[in-house]
Parts: sequence; structure tokens; C-alpha cells
Amino acid sequence: MANLREANQRVNVSHIPSIREADRDLVERVKELNCLYGFSRMQETRGVSLEQILQGLVELIPPAWQYPEVTCARVKLRNRQFTTKDFRETEWKQSEAVHVKGKRFGTLEVFYLESRPECDEGPFLREERSLLHALAERLGRIIEHRLAEENVQTLYEREKELRERIQREMQGRVDFTRKMIHELKTPLTSLMATSQLLLDETKGTRLEKLAGYVWEGADSLNKRIEELHDVIRGEIGKLEVELEPVDIGNFLGALADEMAPSIRQQGMSVEVEFQGALPQVQADPERIRQIMFNLVNNACKYARQGNKITIRATARRASVVVEVRDYGPGIPPRKQRELFKPGYQLSRHDAKSGGLGIGLALCNILVELHGGRMWLRSRVGKGSSFFFTLRAFRNK
Repeated sequence: MANLREANQRVNVSHIPSIREADRDLVERVKELNCLYGFSRMQETRGVSLEQILQGLVELIPPAWQYPEVTCARVKLRNRQFTTKDFRETEWKQSEAVHVKGKRFGTLEVFYLESRPECDEGPFLREERSLLHALAERLGRIIEHRLAEENVQTLYEREKELRERIQREMQGRVDFTRKMIHELKTPLTSLMATSQLLLDETKGTRLEKLAGYVWEGADSLNKRIEELHDVIRGEIGKLEVELEPVDIGNFLGALADEMAPSIRQQGMSVEVEFQGALPQVQADPERIRQIMFNLVNNACKYARQGNKITIRATARRASVVVEVRDYGPGIPPRKQRELFKPGYQLSRHDAKSGGLGIGLALCNILVELHGGRMWLRSRVGKGSSFFFTLRAFRNK
């Protein structure tokens, strides 16, 4: 019995060093976990800057190392560095590179201020190397994320500034256009009234034709001014349409009859074709009339004498496609993309073109306000076709 007690005592005594080592290892692991946990909490805290995270990290490191009383740390990032209060470089050093997007961005360093017994890596533990590597890796991800956020914020601020500048410029343009239109319309209104009166007074005389020219010129100028105003309002979202059910077949037929005399005067003819049973469409009659007059006048401008202009309407699913076709010289592909931009004219050297170059731009704006789209097909020497869609009317 006595021998058994002695044996147990010898066993217990022999296990005392390993228990102490396990306890010390456990304390070290807890310190490391506390460091990682503290770092995670810091980066998840709202409103914490990158500078605060970097400074907080170097202060978390000393308590996590085996000899906190002689441990100091530093983060070096290009032209910046963050250190513990008692920091200084010594010969006892651990370091780990910090990578951002696969490139070296800085270094995370740990120093002992005094000599300590040799361990796995000089005076440092193997586990401390693993901890330093984990911190550097996580720091790289944090920096990458924060830099991305800063870049997004910078781009947002720049976009906001540009948007505000554009809005100011657009508002200035609108204000100037309104003033210009007012300045033009005031004498023009008087001119139109006077020319109309003159036309009435000169009927049956030699001056009737001249008076008619004056009135037509004034009326044409008034329409150009109204178109310009519509384009400006359309660009800033202030132009509106009043949609109602429209029998598009009857509408286009009546419109072609109305335009036929003017088209014949220019040595051409107009033809209307309907393909399929046309449904009623949702449209603003006055605005569709405006679109058609622009497209037909444009076709007359460029079509050759003796040719016809075709107006075609085709039923397609829940919409109607309207086409205005001429048989003129056609439009080169490189110029087709520019046609719907305000101010663009097909040929600056063509004396027939003239105008402000806003007709097609206005047509495109009006079609989009109807919920449709506009496009063209053209071949050089074969003529051009301009298309736009209108939504079919549905009873609710």
C-alpha cells in the first residue's frame, strides 16, 4: 500500500511541468484570440476611420505577445506609419508584408525592446508568426475595402458636382432660350397680325402675292421658334403630351390629303399604305401631326423630283409602326447616328437643307414621350425610311 502511494506521488510530480506548459500555452492562445477578436470588433464599428483602425491594431499587438512589457509594434504604409508610444527599432524583430490587390502595400512589424530567451523564431513563438500573418492578411483586405469605398465616394462627389454643374448650365440655357423666344415672339406676333391684315386688304390686287409671302415667312418663323422651344423643354423633361385614342388609319389618310397639294407643288406625290387591320393608338393628335409634317417635309427636301413619298402603317403586336419613305439619295451610315441630335443637318453644303436642324430631334423626343421609339433605314442611292412606333389603345 505504501509503495502504491509513492508511485502515485511520483506520477503526479512528473506531470507538473507539462501542466504548467499547457496552462501557459492556453494563456498565450487566449491572448491571440483576444487580439483577433478586438481587431474584428474595431473594423466593424461604424464611423471608425482607417487611421483609427491602424492605430488601434498596433496597440492590440503588445498584449497578445509572450512578453507584452517589452513589445512594441508599427504599421508602415507607403508614406505613413502608426506606432505604439514606446516604439523603437531593435534587433529582435518580426515582420509581415501587407498586400493590397496582390501588390505589397506596407509592412506590419513587431519588436522586442529587450533580449528574451530563444524560442521558435529568435525570441518569438511560432504561433506569434501565425498571428502576425493573419493580422497582416486581414489588414490588407480592410485597406482594400476602405480604399474602394473612398474611391466610390470620390467618384460620387465628382459625379454630383458634374450633375449640379450640368443642371445649372441647362437651367441657364433654358432661361436664355425663354428670354430669346420672348424677345422674338413679341415683334413676331405683331408682324403676323399685320401681315394677315395686309393680306386681307390686298386681296384681288397685285400686292396680294407679296403680302402672302410676308405672312408665310412670319408663320414659318413662328413655327421654328415653337419647335426650338419644344426641343429645349423636351431635353429637360418639361414637355408633355395629352394621350387619347386615335384611329391612326383615318388620321394618316386625312393628313396625306392635307399635305398632297404642297407635295405636288414640289414635283412629287404621296401614297398611303396600310398593312393589316390597324388598331386605335394612344396618341396626342397635334403632336403626331407635328411628327408627320416634319418627316414628310424632310422627305420632300431630299427626295428627287418625280418620285413619290410613301406613308405606310403596319400593325405589329401591341403597336403600330408608321413609316415615311422617300426615294432620294439616301444617307451614308456614318451620318445616320447623328441625325436625331439637335442642330445636325445632313449636308451643310446643300442649299436645300437650311433650317435649324431640330426637326428630327424634336420628332424623336415626341415619339419617346408617346412611349415609342424612332429609327431609320437608308441605303445610298436607294432612299431613306424613317420609322416610329405608337402603342395600341387598350380599354381599361
